[in-house]
Amino acid sequence: MNHPPLQEILMTNFKTLAALMMTALMAAGTASAADGKFGADRHAAMGLTCETCHGPDKANPATPDIKTCTQCHNTKDLVEKTKDVKPTNPHVSPHYQDQLDCTNCHYMHGETENFCDQCHQFGFKVP
Repeated sequence: MNHPPLQEILMTNFKTLAALMMTALMAAGTASAADGKFGADRHAAMGLTCETCHGPDKANPATPDIKTCTQCHNTKDLVEKTKDVKPTNPHVSPHYQDQLDCTNCHYMHGETENFCDQCHQFGFKVP
């Protein structure tokens, strides 16, 4: 019996696994978009696509950073919107000013985190 080379088998299985994983992730994102649990779900509900934040190269998606977020979200507007949050405005940090990377708190594909509470005990509720 003539078997294909191991590398060919591995690549075929890898491509199949990758396709299945992408399908599962897309289905999970679509299913949870209705409950608005994650930031990506809220973005999807507004009609944004993966490419909006991750770029057009699906094989090598870009990792969003503060520059990506501020294409749509104005930092001055965020500072104004959260000015009355106590004990301090989470978008005006004495350590980072308004340059704290958004993804330190706001995970688009997972539960959010109160980054400040690593050192402080502010108890912010992060959407």
